Amino acid sequence: MAQSSPSHAIETVDGVERSPRTGIKVVISGAGIGGMFAALECWRKGNDVEIVEQNAALSTIGDFFAIGPSALSTLHYFPRMLSEYNATTWNSPLWWCDPSGKKLISELPEWNRPGAAPHAAKDVPVVGFIKLRPQIMQMMEDQIKRLGITIFYGRKVVGYEEDVPSGKARVRTASNEVFTGDVVVAAEGIGTRSHEIVTGGPVPFVPSGYAIIRGAFSPTLIAPNSKGAELLLHPGQTPEVRTYFGEDMHLITLFTHEKVGLAFTHKEDGSAKESWSQTIPADELIAMFKDRTNWGEQIIDFVNQVPPDTLIDWKLTWRDPQPVWASKGGCIIQLGDAAHAFLPSSANGATQAMEDGISLAECLHQGGKERVSWATKVHTKLRYQRVSVIQQVGIVARYSLHHIDMSLLNEGKNPFEDAFHLGRWIWQHKPEDYARQQFAAALDHLQTGAPFENTNLPEGHVYEDWHAKSELEKQAAGMPSQLMSNGDWSR
Repeated sequence: MAQSSPSHAIETVDGVERSPRTGIKVVISGAGIGGMFAALECWRKGNDVEIVEQNAALSTIGDFFAIGPSALSTLHYFPRMLSEYNATTWNSPLWWCDPSGKKLISELPEWNRPGAAPHAAKDVPVVGFIKLRPQIMQMMEDQIKRLGITIFYGRKVVGYEEDVPSGKARVRTASNEVFTGDVVVAAEGIGTRSHEIVTGGPVPFVPSGYAIIRGAFSPTLIAPNSKGAELLLHPGQTPEVRTYFGEDMHLITLFTHEKVGLAFTHKEDGSAKESWSQTIPADELIAMFKDRTNWGEQIIDFVNQVPPDTLIDWKLTWRDPQPVWASKGGCIIQLGDAAHAFLPSSANGATQAMEDGISLAECLHQGGKERVSWATKVHTKLRYQRVSVIQQVGIVARYSLHHIDMSLLNEGKNPFEDAFHLGRWIWQHKPEDYARQQFAAALDHLQTGAPFENTNLPEGHVYEDWHAKSELEKQAAGMPSQLMSNGDWSR
């Protein structure tokens, strides 16, 4: 794509109103959820955008993920994509079930409950807590194509370079192609090669001792009239998310009419990897239920029928919060898991990657072509503490899920109250508005040392640095987390 010069003209493509051209070229490495949404937002703000992706085509690998209202707060600017989302979403209840399969308590997402405060997603009547990943990815790719953004598939990025004097950055592929931009966004996940230039090397991790087996497949692959088929939806039934909790393990399932998904968190034996491409035999999952007599026969039969080549075993690791996302010259910026890896129990990895894209695009818009290097650093300043706190949520939630106090049920209380607790400070946040309102003050702070405090945290929260190793030690010692007593976490 040829780089345009700044222009004062506003154009509309596919119903999307685009800001005047900035003359900024943005190269994004990685066509995942964060990379593609960043591309859409950067294009909408008047930048020229290219995406470089190592896969030969859109990757439909994956099962389901949570996308909260804050990530959808700018979806209304893309009317066709908004319509597609609204047509495919559902207000799924989250059922808490014991290992036998008995349904105990049903909850709606916090923002969909009666009397809940307004959420951040304009013109999205129902923000479903869980979405099918391939469906959302296809929706985004279709929108990208309609806007004329080019995705260069089949290009594996092997290196990042920055030329500070010229204010340019580039990525180099395995075939020695070079893609140059005023900004390069590293959005290819935890294995990004951008760490070499941003942080000086890979971010160290601490094994959590757990792994998660994940997969999705068609419900038609479960034999009709079998015990496992009794878990499937009836015609016309609303999709359901069910969480089954056992001894130091939990199984989350998504049942829709098109797909069935599962995510089973278990003690890790050393064989799991941080890879979406390496599948495991279904027998490995089956073996984990073989001697567990307290699990219901419907669940056992369902697990026994999981088709081959549909499961991955993802090693769950903890990484310290990474305060530096931008290169020294500010022309390379990390986004999503490349900047901040999440445990699945946070229910926020995709949401925060999309928030990143919204924030970065607005910061570039505020900074303009002459202040690109400052814009990426302001973006980091605005986002780091918020993301760090939500990363901690995943650690607390995983522990809570494996230490459910069922005696609370007998007292008429909800023992699952804290398992997926988020708080309205997360789902009422509008990252575009926040970046617009706070850009000047954050920039002044970075340039002159003027006081600045982020307000995209729980009201009254005092931010504290934390480390994965010490959090693990606290949990091993049975020390309860104080995270949600720091500020207002109310729903």
